Amino acid sequence: MWQLYQFPLCPFSRKVRLLLGEKSVGYELIRESPWEQRDEFLSMNPTGRTPVMKHSERDIHLVDSVAICEYIEETVEKVPMINGTAVNRAEIRRLVSWFDEQFYGDVTAP
Repeated sequence: MWQLYQFPLCPFSRKVRLLLGEKSVGYELIRESPWEQRDEFLSMNPTGRTPVMKHSERDIHLVDSVAICEYIEETVEKVPMINGTAVNRAEIRRLVSWFDEQFYGDVTAP
């Protein structure tokens, strides 16, 4: 089963949780407080940022919400979240990136 190392107020973690829910992917939530800089977490992601997703049985370790979401989108066929032409998919990705950064800067960082 997937383990999602995340912080509840992190917009990047929230995006991954929403995608996993939409695609009905089972996972275990593991709360990670990034400011604690735990050695175990830093060994998975040296930047110390959430989210990180891990599947021990499959030996898969994913870091960063963009990489995690694209992996899930590519490997779970149920409910495609990004479809249409390559140009449309690029625009969707641009808007998601813009929202992530704006939300973090305006809401989470302060």
